[in-house]
Amino acid sequence: MMVWKNDDNKKYRGKIDRIYVSMTESWEVEYFIDHYLKTRKRGINDENRSLVAHKLEDLPGKAPHKRDEVSAWLDKQYKLSPA
Repeated sequence: MMVWKNDDNKKYRGKIDRIYVSMTESWEVEYFIDHYLKTRKRGINDENRSLVAHKLEDLPGKAPHKRDEVSAWLDKQYKLSPA
């Protein structure tokens, strides 16, 4: 089970913090997952978080990944669309 943290990497601030998902920075990934679930009208719970987190392990390409591209890739994987 993932444990959601509340600290942030100080290197990611401003515009870059809104654009990129850092797969090595756990807070960023956790925030992204919660935002993704919320915008897809899915429950923000440990089960859904784990499903998305495990799917992200299969994300193609090299980090950093643009958030919009990660969201679009997840949408294809789960056949979802934004709310």
